[in-house]
Amino acid sequence: MSNFKSTFNTLQDRDFVLSNMTEGVLVFDGDKKIQMVNQSGISYLDIDVDNPIGLNLNEAIKDKNFQKYIGELCKSKRPQKKEIRIKKNMDRFFLANGTILSGDEPGFMVILSDITKMKQLEKIRQDFVANVSHELKTPITSIVGFLETIQQKDFPKNKRKPFLKKALKHSNRLNAIIDDLLWLSKIESMEDNDSFDLIKQPLYDIISGSVDDIKTLKNKEDAKIEIFCDKSIQIKADEQLLREAFFNLLDNAIKYGEPKKGVSVSVKTNQKLILQFQNYGETIPVKYQERIFHRFYRIDKSRSRRQGGTGLGLAIVKHIIFVHGGEIYVRSDSINGTKFIIELPL
Repeated sequence: MSNFKSTFNTLQDRDFVLSNMTEGVLVFDGDKKIQMVNQSGISYLDIDVDNPIGLNLNEAIKDKNFQKYIGELCKSKRPQKKEIRIKKNMDRFFLANGTILSGDEPGFMVILSDITKMKQLEKIRQDFVANVSHELKTPITSIVGFLETIQQKDFPKNKRKPFLKKALKHSNRLNAIIDDLLWLSKIESMEDNDSFDLIKQPLYDIISGSVDDIKTLKNKEDAKIEIFCDKSIQIKADEQLLREAFFNLLDNAIKYGEPKKGVSVSVKTNQKLILQFQNYGETIPVKYQERIFHRFYRIDKSRSRRQGGTGLGLAIVKHIIFVHGGEIYVRSDSINGTKFIIELPL
């Protein structure tokens, strides 16, 4: 222990360095008593004792996974590196790096690095691979099934056409998923290298352009869509990207809204530019309101597939808004309907 302390005492301000480290630093003596701990270590391990110095490991730290790790470190008397899950209000993951301190007073030091975000990203990647595999496999399996059926020698020729139409339908769906995946990948690459231009232009023109697109491309000429936007409002935007985002939101609002009440797009300014895409229909429960922006996430999978779409539309919208420096969220209840709210910088 004396060696460790003398090393740190050569620094001008040991406490200042330790308290400003994002890693948690803990030092124990040979009897597992805490000799030093910084603020990050206290926070990570949820130590609620006013002064843990001098306390035994099990008195100050209640987490069983960390206690087990320290036990292994003491037993082996060799450096140990291990991922540990600490259970607090939510699970957090840490990389624990334990080092044996030799000298007159032997002990050991543990450095905790928070890897929660990395683990979450890894989980998102795993979920994405699983989801995209499932989404691609469904139409492929259907296509193969239809084609194998009509290839049978005893299959009547006059019944082939409906099977071919179904196979074509699933082929188009497969193509749409791949197109959306490529489009999403392109937008994500824009986030990384800023390879897009924001040009000042009237916001009303972009909104009305997306309304024209939805009516023309989706054959929704009879769709009731109202725009409430001052034509003098200007925005710095990539027109193609923002028009694509508005198109997806309008498409969703029409699919899941009540046709008679229609869809409204309203714009107001209040330090930020706030756009609301509102429709009336089935509400989105609060527990799903954040998850609907995840790739391939659907609340009602069977209904979503009947309505069409790839399950990537809202993920694309979210990334487009993100590259414009804004954010998007949803509010939904039986009285006010469903509102997708976009906040953009003025």
